[in-house]
Amino acid sequence: MATPDSEQFHQLSAFTSDDIAELSAGHELTLLLLEHVESGGGVLFPIHYIHKELVYRTPGLKDAVAFGTAKLVDGGEYQPVRILFSRPNKTATLRGLVLEGQVKIQ
Repeated sequence: MATPDSEQFHQLSAFTSDDIAELSAGHELTLLLLEHVESGGGVLFPIHYIHKELVYRTPGLKDAVAFGTAKLVDGGEYQPVRILFSRPNKTATLRGLVLEGQVKIQ
């Protein structure tokens, strides 16, 4: 079951390592995290992300990891996070916060 939030999320452009490759350390982004709920839909949470570095994990730049800090826009403390990028799947997955999941640029 799609919800308005999950439909909005899927309509956004993919967030790829190309989007973050040129950013310098300290650059700030507002991301949207899609949290799946039991009903099968999703809820969007705005995340404030501060970039530190990007590391490619595979030859051909297929997969990358961005390291930085992030917090929910509505509050909380900044935590160390990583964003896992998959070029073949065109996905970005945030790990390290209390909420984890796919993210896109707001």
